[in-house]
Amino acid sequence: MGHGLSCSRDGDEHDFFRAAQAGDLDALEGLLAADPALARRATIYDRLTALHVAAANGSLPVVSMFLARGVRPDVLSRSKQTPLMLAALHGNIDCALALLAAGANVRADLKAATFFICPIP
Repeated sequence: MGHGLSCSRDGDEHDFFRAAQAGDLDALEGLLAADPALARRATIYDRLTALHVAAANGSLPVVSMFLARGVRPDVLSRSKQTPLMLAALHGNIDCALALLAAGANVRADLKAATFFICPIP
C-alpha cells in the first residue's frame, strides 16, 4: 500500500501489521495464537485493520484466514473505506471475491467514502 506501518501501539502489533502486509500467514497465526485480539485491532491513525492491509496487498490466504476467524468484511477505516474497496482499488480480484462471498456489502457507506470504485445505480 506504500504506507509505513509505524503507527502501532507495540512491537507485537507492529509485527502483526507487517505480516499482514507481507502476506506472512505463519507469522500471523503465531501472533494470533499469543493474542487473538490482534485480529480486530486497527492502526492508530488510519484505522486500517489487518484485513484492510491484506486485501489491499492481494494476500488471499491472509484475507481468507481473517474472514474464517470472524473478522467483519465491512469494517470501515478512518476514511470510511472497506477492505472490499481497497481490494478493488488495487485490482485484487480474488480478495474482492472472497470478501463478497463472506458477505461484504458493495454499497457499504459509499456516500461517506473518500473515493468511489464504480457508480452505483
